[in-house]
Amino acid sequence: MMTKTSLACGSALGALMALALVSGASAQETTTAWKGAPQFSNDTLTFKVRGRVYMDVVSQEVDRETGADFSSQVSRVRTARLGVEGTWNQNWAYKAEAAISSGGGTTQWEDVVLEYKPNDFSSIMVGNFKTVSLENISSSRYITFMERGPFNDIIDAGRVMNISGKMNGENWTVQAAISGDSINAADPTVTGTAGGSDQVSINARATWAPIVTDTQTLHLGIWGRQRDRSDQAGFNYQVRNNTNYGARYTSSGAIGDNDTMIGLEGLFINGPFSVQAEWANIDIDRTNGLTETAQAYYVAASWFVTGEKRNMDVKKGELGRTKILAPMTAGGFGAFELAARYDSADLTDITGAPTTAGEYTAWTLGANWYPFPYVRFMANYTRSTNDNFSVGSDVDVDTLQFRAQFDF
Repeated sequence: MMTKTSLACGSALGALMALALVSGASAQETTTAWKGAPQFSNDTLTFKVRGRVYMDVVSQEVDRETGADFSSQVSRVRTARLGVEGTWNQNWAYKAEAAISSGGGTTQWEDVVLEYKPNDFSSIMVGNFKTVSLENISSSRYITFMERGPFNDIIDAGRVMNISGKMNGENWTVQAAISGDSINAADPTVTGTAGGSDQVSINARATWAPIVTDTQTLHLGIWGRQRDRSDQAGFNYQVRNNTNYGARYTSSGAIGDNDTMIGLEGLFINGPFSVQAEWANIDIDRTNGLTETAQAYYVAASWFVTGEKRNMDVKKGELGRTKILAPMTAGGFGAFELAARYDSADLTDITGAPTTAGEYTAWTLGANWYPFPYVRFMANYTRSTNDNFSVGSDVDVDTLQFRAQFDF
């Protein structure tokens, strides 16, 4: 659906309304707490400005089996976001965040959420947000690598308009949602008496953590989604080379009329060590009547050399902010993390055009330094291979990228 007003005006209006609410709640004294930025509280009314900035440098070497090889280097703002969040009381909460720049200068809404919590163990959410896959729904502030990788590209489960219900216990979650299109997507075209409809999907996710101790956490999850394109373009199953920069060399084209996905996820944390993996199978009903399958998975490992432990919030079923043992703000050195990841996305079951419906594989090595919890410096090197067996047009890509990020 089309955004009717500018993001800047919308963000400013939201901030003014929230400030007015805070200033008007004079029955209680307003207090301030530091949560990356000042959070103002007046009884159960809270208000906080939030945001993040990621600044990247990317160097890429592209080796083609057919066609010219080339290299490129760029410095860029990967994302710059600004928003607000808060509560009216213990039952009602809100969040609205806009990307002022997103991987090349585009401006769009990110999370826009209104939440009602009748109790501590259930909630109803309406708005633009993500619903499935551990790494997908976890904030990019807390994932190990600079990008989520081809698994996230293939399942195409970004922020869309949802109405969602969720329940949780001390170590489990269950969530279901009915979803439409992104809040940033244009409204379907209406021509004369011919109308149009957004894509629609239903999805669900369940998680369980059978082990939760001070040093160990085992998280398991399963999710599913059934999606129909309605009057929109066919679904395209495509991947990037573990970077937000550059071209895509493995792609199915806009072939999907509807699809059914099932995904599995797991994360085991043992002190400073962790192993994380996800797998998804996609049954595709094509626009030409054929039924075909695509699959994707990744396996990643991480080690905090300085002894930190990744933060898995089992009540939410998503990753949280890592606690730094010796931050530079307290006279320490910060935290240092080493990581490795293997990715695979297989489109070889898809027949006919385009010729790029092949197989993608990649290895990524990463190193992260956290001076303190709200700042991180990252370095990733990825060696990726795009094998398009049917036409012998393989493309190998080497990507070295660095990031300086902060959030508030």
